Amino acid sequence: MRVFANLFLIMFLVDGGISLLDEIVSLLFSPVAPLSEARNILADAVIFMAVAVYLCLGIDRRLPKGVFIPLILFVLLCPLFPWFFPSLAGNRAYGLVAAAAQLALCMLPLSRFRKEGECSLTMPPAMFDAPLFSLRNTLVFSAVNLFVIPFALTVLALFTANAYMAEYTAGFMRLGPGGLSMAERVYRRDSRTIRLVSMIHVGDKEYYDQLMGSIAPGRTIVLAEGVTDNDNLLPNRLDYGRVAGFLGVTTQDTMLFRGRLIGEEALEAPQVRGRGAGKEKQAGPADILRADVDVSVFRPPTILFLDTIGKQLMESPTLVQGLLTINTWAENTITPHMYEVIMDDILYRRNREVIRHLGKALERYDTVVIPWGALHMKELEEEILRRGFTLQEHKERVSIDFRKLLPWSY
Repeated sequence: MRVFANLFLIMFLVDGGISLLDEIVSLLFSPVAPLSEARNILADAVIFMAVAVYLCLGIDRRLPKGVFIPLILFVLLCPLFPWFFPSLAGNRAYGLVAAAAQLALCMLPLSRFRKEGECSLTMPPAMFDAPLFSLRNTLVFSAVNLFVIPFALTVLALFTANAYMAEYTAGFMRLGPGGLSMAERVYRRDSRTIRLVSMIHVGDKEYYDQLMGSIAPGRTIVLAEGVTDNDNLLPNRLDYGRVAGFLGVTTQDTMLFRGRLIGEEALEAPQVRGRGAGKEKQAGPADILRADVDVSVFRPPTILFLDTIGKQLMESPTLVQGLLTINTWAENTITPHMYEVIMDDILYRRNREVIRHLGKALERYDTVVIPWGALHMKELEEEILRRGFTLQEHKERVSIDFRKLLPWSY
């Protein structure tokens, strides 16, 4: 136990030193890839060891909790701070301060341990002369962790879910301790502006109100999302109202942008200045175009998938039971090939449709607003950057505030 605990102390010090060196080099010059990679590998190892040492505290009473608990808390909480406080993400000053604080924490073992009368970073053999196990120590540790472990597992689950969302939505959706936030990014090229606004089907009414109010009059077009079903191919339409009711929020269907609805032919008409059809868009209320597909372009597996979801959400006695039934059906029915077809239809095919409208819209409008689901944003952003636009602004709106879901918030 002593060897493992001392190894943790040494690696904690080395990790802090390499982190500080990496931050200084990156600040003064430019990041050095091998150094940053070594830092990340070492940090992961220290986190793993911190969890193991923490569990050992409940077994070996000889490990001084006043030394190890502050170090363990620092190791486990430091990566979470940018999640709790998004403004810290990518902040060099935070990285520099955190690395310096890690080295400063090494003063705890140095002030506590003595080997041959001198300060020592590691625990001397004399500290392990006492018996290893104490029933009182284990019982107290177990009692405390009846509260600590469930809380830690909840935070870990949310943190992992946020990492998953960040990967698949290019950071346009963020799950934080206080709620679910959707990002908007503004891109510009010469006199043209594109607003990519990530959306969600259910959310707080204030979230949709803020978004609707952000569409200013002018030479603006909204390329709206929304799959039509002109041939009634879906007997059971997907209705998010039940999900919204379960969470105590509202649905995206209630969001109605202020402006003039136009058809695709308005983008096809030749531009002429002055009065008449096809004239160039003048300042005024925004134009709104449904830039999505119809169900008729979907292939049979996708239609079956959407119809089944709509049917189960509508017919199941409870929302939870409906979701469980859908999951069971998908596991037994959806093959890898069907999954590829479904994803291509509901994600990539629709992305191609809005991108097709984007090129035409940029010829007539100064500002193009694309309020689409967060999963669409990664490919749309790649296309926008490929067209020479640069990111100018990033902001977030809370779509679901967890505090409002608590029983005592009503």
